[in-house]
Amino acid sequence: MWKKNRKDFCEKYGHPDQKSNRSFVEKPFGSAYVDCDTSLPSNIVSLALVDENKILFACSGIAMERLPMTNPEVTIVVTSKRLVEEFKEIRNRDDKVKVEVRFPGKKNICVDGLLGLYDKYIAFVTCFYYSDPCKIHVDEHQMYRDLKPEYLRPNSVEAVGRAFSSGTLMSAKGQIYLPTSGSHEGHLMYSNCAITEAGLGGPVVTKTGRFIGLNIDCDTKDNSTLILPWELLMERLVYFEKYSPNSTNYREYTLPKDLFSVVPPGHWNTVKYLTSMGYPEPPPLVLETGGKLCDKFEEDFGDLYGYKGLDYNLWCRGTEELVFSKLRTEVLRKLCRRVVLLTSYNGDMRSFACTGYIIKWHKKGTPVILTSASLIRSLNNEDTIDEKLKIAVFLPPNQHATGTLELYHLDYNIAVISVQKRMHCVQPENIFHEEKGRKKVVALGREVKDGLLMGTIGVVAKLPMDGPSKLNCKDLKLSTCKIKKAGIGGPLVNFIDGSYAGMNFYDGTTKTPYLPRHIIAKVLSATDLPSQIKGMSQPTNITNVSVKKRSPVRGKYKRINRSGTSIVKNRWPVPKPYWYHPLFDVSEPA
Repeated sequence: MWKKNRKDFCEKYGHPDQKSNRSFVEKPFGSAYVDCDTSLPSNIVSLALVDENKILFACSGIAMERLPMTNPEVTIVVTSKRLVEEFKEIRNRDDKVKVEVRFPGKKNICVDGLLGLYDKYIAFVTCFYYSDPCKIHVDEHQMYRDLKPEYLRPNSVEAVGRAFSSGTLMSAKGQIYLPTSGSHEGHLMYSNCAITEAGLGGPVVTKTGRFIGLNIDCDTKDNSTLILPWELLMERLVYFEKYSPNSTNYREYTLPKDLFSVVPPGHWNTVKYLTSMGYPEPPPLVLETGGKLCDKFEEDFGDLYGYKGLDYNLWCRGTEELVFSKLRTEVLRKLCRRVVLLTSYNGDMRSFACTGYIIKWHKKGTPVILTSASLIRSLNNEDTIDEKLKIAVFLPPNQHATGTLELYHLDYNIAVISVQKRMHCVQPENIFHEEKGRKKVVALGREVKDGLLMGTIGVVAKLPMDGPSKLNCKDLKLSTCKIKKAGIGGPLVNFIDGSYAGMNFYDGTTKTPYLPRHIIAKVLSATDLPSQIKGMSQPTNITNVSVKKRSPVRGKYKRINRSGTSIVKNRWPVPKPYWYHPLFDVSEPA
């Protein structure tokens, strides 16, 4: 069974198979480099793309200063973008092609390299090896815009590279010539140094070993080499460092249009699966070094309760909190038949996942699902809904249905869902009558992957919603139950009899905000289901419906018109998923 599931997973998310009988022979160039600057050879490394000990491409790189991370044994190598192009071309479904970096020296150490950021000229490769490279000696007056005439003479410069197999440092002499006016690459330089792919990513230096630029491309037929000048290289390195993951940007990590990252070797399936679940791609180095995705829908909370047909035990999951063994049997049975898993999809991509609660509608007693409107909000504009979303409903152990949005109230963030087919053995609750509140409560939710029932016990807190929460609805109350994102829209029920107390929300804090039952009942009792009204088929926005709202001061009701032009609106932000690794931030996420 496991092998079949693994095969299906790879078929769906695996890299397109592009197997080839490609062979590569590393070609030397020029002659052995005569050292004029003792610091230069220690900076030049060799890189190779390797698939099961078979070299498929090799080039050079320059070891730069280490990145400002908490782990000091990190070295960054800058090389030509050609390494990324070759990697993409030879990558296949097995996804075992990796980068190896060989450092100079007597030990001839070879370590794994991690492809990271790249642009149209250069690429970063990171190594977890403490090489302590020396700073490259640069003459600031020898920038490409102010090259002295002697550097344009024959044999005035050398293109340097290192062979991967032998570690030999090679060089080819030539001269710099500037591009013609109107050239597309007018800000770059050229040389007639005759190098091979082994020299790409290596430096161009003067006779005295002073750095001029980086070899980024070559034409072996015309003996022409394209050079990124040192000044522009430094600009790119500073630009790259802004988008290297660190404690200031990892929570909402995005890249500009002119900067890209490589899906790590061996992780193609994982990344494609995560993006299909609506999660952000991991920043460079985070996934391949064991980083984790935080604030995801798949996080469990509290105690877990399975169902018949589940093919694994739950001892290794959940917390030590015993919830379901404390509930009365008839209460637990009712709750299992009321709490459902809801997932919305935009095409094949998941948009949101949360929990729903089956209730009896106040007219005709029709079973409908009460949940959070976050399920159907637009990802681009939270003040609108996305009517194109498809809603999947799951009631364990095996009832699946398609949901239809009936009503939604964006200011209170509630939605009502109906199902297209009848669901069996459900026990919907009538929430439209008064119910005495209790102090001890249970917050429930459905686990996103298998629909396990999750529960955690707490008490209704007397503290008002004036803490660090980003939810600004004044009608919200608090419980000490601790839930996760999957519990959004789920019920808060009384511990004694399991009766509905309110709808849970999640703000990332240690307490759980919830919208009380009487508020929800008042909002919903003022309208009808569109499916029960002849001629209506579209979901109804009841945000603009006049409802009675309890005054928090006097405990009475007053008439308030919830118009779309209202100055004050309740905000319902959901914590966004983000990637974390202690290498980039020492602060452990909550």
